[in-house]
Amino acid sequence: MQKKHLIITITTSLIAVIIIAVIAFLETSATVSPIINTPPSPIDADKITLTGTAEPNSKITVTGGAYQISPTYADETGYWEKTVSLIQESENVFYVFATGVDGQPSDSVTATIIESAEQAAEYEASSGISMTAPDSPTVDPVESPIDADSITLTGTAKAGVEIMVSGDAIEYTTTNSSGEFSVEVDLEQNATSKFYISAISDSDLISEAVKIEIEEISEETSEPEEEETHDTAEGNTDETVSVNFPDITGHWAEDDIIELAEMGIVNGYDNGNFGPNDYITRAAITKIALNAFEYDVYEANSAFTDISDGVWYENYVNSAYEYGVINGYSDGTFKPGNYVNRAEAMKILLTASGIPDTAGAYIFIGNEDSWENPFSDVSTEDWFYEYVMQAYTGEIVSGYADGTFGGGNNITRAEVCKIVLNLLDLEDEIKATPTI
Repeated sequence: MQKKHLIITITTSLIAVIIIAVIAFLETSATVSPIINTPPSPIDADKITLTGTAEPNSKITVTGGAYQISPTYADETGYWEKTVSLIQESENVFYVFATGVDGQPSDSVTATIIESAEQAAEYEASSGISMTAPDSPTVDPVESPIDADSITLTGTAKAGVEIMVSGDAIEYTTTNSSGEFSVEVDLEQNATSKFYISAISDSDLISEAVKIEIEEISEETSEPEEEETHDTAEGNTDETVSVNFPDITGHWAEDDIIELAEMGIVNGYDNGNFGPNDYITRAAITKIALNAFEYDVYEANSAFTDISDGVWYENYVNSAYEYGVINGYSDGTFKPGNYVNRAEAMKILLTASGIPDTAGAYIFIGNEDSWENPFSDVSTEDWFYEYVMQAYTGEIVSGYADGTFGGGNNITRAEVCKIVLNLLDLEDEIKATPTI
């Protein structure tokens, strides 16, 4: 009898050890939330650089502020930094999360910065600590157009301050004792390069940027060809693409992204890239959905507690909620920085398109009596079943080679562009098809 109790005790202990080990493994395998070095606040500045630490080589995503922000990466030591624009005379809230090499995002952490000239001045008076960004630098005139691989930008600013030049890459220099600076930058060939020059204080407060545009025209392409081609004769020359995302060249969705960008439906990041393989956030897909299907975007009262005044997606999210395109969470938040999975994308984009409610749409997207489900991981019990079946039947999406749809997989910005174009084409086809 005692031996039986002993066996039960040992078995119970072994199970407890296994459970603890599993929990410990899951905890250690999850991506740890990044740490944000506390930024100064209140401040009087146009921009500021957020810094912190995270898992080495993890991707750092920052949402909030006045503009959509491109992701950055922690280095091999875990250090990361990201320059963000501030909404003037307002409380700025930024949400930061890390995505590990396994693709799992961490919980987000927040940084709150009050941008207020008045409050910054009051703090300076009481503490003696400068909370004001330096004045914008003065940049000397540059030659444009020019035939060159690079050019040296010169100018003046406060003596001893750091100068940041943002373009395809970021260059730094420091003004000398006379306030002069010079920095060499590379020029994109046969294109217009844009540079933003700012002064940075010791507290990482960044001045308003001075924008410089330089057109580069190489000698060998500056003169038009004399021979007239058939296209030029017919007036059908391919115009130079006005959209230039350097990171989509050769990408499978390059043409789709350019088409939507030229239509004004999608935009790139503030660093000029598009990030085709980046996962898309709830805020970004909401904006694309409203732009693609030509909704009026207006100022509306926010139904969500985590949508700050003045953020770039504020009116898109609030309008989309009023139109019934998106919903929030039960806790009253929208979580604009969270990634969107394939199932959620189907619901948002199909709802925004209005196709399921269009007369004659059933001919193309079917109904529950005609759907043939090819996906082993999609069942009639899933909340997204209807959206996936409509999208599949309408040839908007397809699944994976293993016969699954992968509704829980995060969707990329490029994939969203492809789906949006497919929906727009289907919309045109439905309108062109008689219903009687």
